[in-house]
Amino acid sequence: MSTTPTLKTLTRVPNTAGVRRLMAIALAFAGVLLLSNVPMISDRLHAYLSSAPLAIAGIGYAVLQLRARPPRETLLKRLLLATTFVIWAVDQLLPTGRLATLIGDIVIAAYVLDLFWLSQEQMSPVKSTSNTDD
Repeated sequence: MSTTPTLKTLTRVPNTAGVRRLMAIALAFAGVLLLSNVPMISDRLHAYLSSAPLAIAGIGYAVLQLRARPPRETLLKRLLLATTFVIWAVDQLLPTGRLATLIGDIVIAAYVLDLFWLSQEQMSPVKSTSNTDD
């Protein structure tokens, strides 16, 4: 008989009030973005409304990771994800063209890389810290 491994508790990061505010603001902007799909909103204003939650969420996540101080490899992966959100925010403000396409392609590649890393971690053998009875 085997037992299910227990989940490790997440480490609490101290002094995250600012990060919580940033993430709440990003979520609020995302809500405003969804409501901004009315004909009266100009394309330029919509671009700013779509850019804001991406940038704020990316910056908030980066600040959180810098405060959490995970292992270096994990930190770099998480900062890449945060940076990708900020780059995507910049891409929202660019006019259609080769530069916007290139930046969009970089964002896609970064997200695919991040999902690759996540899937590799989830497919790796789980190290059980519990005792098993056969």
